[in-house]
Amino acid sequence: MGECFEDGPDRGRILVSGDDTGGRWSLMEYEVAARAAEEPLAYGPHLHREIEETFIVQAGRLRFLLGEEVRDLGPGDRVCVSPGVRHGFANVSGAPVKLLVSFHPGGFEQLFVRHRTDQDPPPAADGFLLEATRDWASEFEPR
Repeated sequence: MGECFEDGPDRGRILVSGDDTGGRWSLMEYEVAARAAEEPLAYGPHLHREIEETFIVQAGRLRFLLGEEVRDLGPGDRVCVSPGVRHGFANVSGAPVKLLVSFHPGGFEQLFVRHRTDQDPPPAADGFLLEATRDWASEFEPR
């Protein structure tokens, strides 16, 4: 069920695509790989001006950036991100973190499939960011 993809060290699977809901919403499983203990926390701050996202932690511990606030989330915790709100996350559990992620409206999930890193040849490194910025009014902070 659903199309699987790799996103660098992370991976996911589309459970419900925007095509399935007439573009109203989509849902995917997403697994955030464990980071090495010596690796600094990197939230990957960004925002989407036209998308609302909801993150539900199924397993592991996630440190979540929402605006200027940082929250620690565990299994069963969720956070809703309104359009235009800066957000990002980092795995702090020492093991993979499993999430459910929904997008409202749907369609954004297809970027993960189009720019999947497990295809040959691999996509351009900046393709995801460029398409998200152009087509989904997203903004990404420099890494």
